Amino acid sequence: MTRSRVSRRWLLAAGGILAVGACAPTTAGPTPAPTPKPGAIGAQAPNKGDWTPIIPSSDLAVGPNRFLYAVLDDRNRPILDAKIHMRFFDLAKADAPPASETDAVFRGQGLGTKGVYVARTTFPTAGAWGVEATIDRPDGASKTLRTRFEVSQQSKTPAIGAPAPATKQALMAGAPDPRLICTNVPPCSYHDVTVADALQRKKPILLLFATPGYCTSATCGPDLQTVQSLEPDFKGKVTFIHHEIYQDPNAQTPLPGVVEWRLPSEPWVFMIKSDGTIGDKFEGGLTRDELAEALARFV
Repeated sequence: MTRSRVSRRWLLAAGGILAVGACAPTTAGPTPAPTPKPGAIGAQAPNKGDWTPIIPSSDLAVGPNRFLYAVLDDRNRPILDAKIHMRFFDLAKADAPPASETDAVFRGQGLGTKGVYVARTTFPTAGAWGVEATIDRPDGASKTLRTRFEVSQQSKTPAIGAPAPATKQALMAGAPDPRLICTNVPPCSYHDVTVADALQRKKPILLLFATPGYCTSATCGPDLQTVQSLEPDFKGKVTFIHHEIYQDPNAQTPLPGVVEWRLPSEPWVFMIKSDGTIGDKFEGGLTRDELAEALARFV
């Protein structure tokens, strides 16, 4: 029996590995994905000495995806120094070889222990999928972990290639209190044009949804700083926009633009091409290298 068939059958029988359920969109506000604990959705309940795989992605759908992966060691500490090779299986196809495979790149600059491994892959069908991750550490330790997750037929957020919603968010000019527009301290400078007006300029847009003052994931502030670090290299070529998350942080009532973009978590970055379509999108903590590499494709 081939290795791929062994992996496939193991995934189907893996009752100890929980399926990943992405957060459902809600008009009551985005549901940020907390760091899963052992036994939580997206994590394998570990035995003593085991490593725990985590899939933080909240919006996996048919088509191209940015697949996020994290892993904890036997002491529940993030593993940040591994080389990871991933093989993806469509669990609806018995004894099928991997649908795709790729190396995952670690992205952790400025994120501390919140760094994640990122793999780019395409899911051709919706339903139950599995990932087999071979994890090799510099000290020679190595494990192969297998995790199930769900792929939706349609993305919650605007899909890559879809038209960007022409949002008309409130701007800094004329605001009674700058903190209502930007919770960063000091407020950032990316609140002078609406998404709708920026689309009319026929120029690429980097749109960041984040709330540095109320972020549950603790990555909104670092993500804004990462975006700001890109501005000198892309000034005049790209329109930078920051959109806050809440109109009422205490009640976690989202702003209309957050509902319009159907965000299931925060933060998010969307790269919009000059033709007004979504060129790429990123969930969670981001690094400058990853954003710069992607943004360079659209300018």
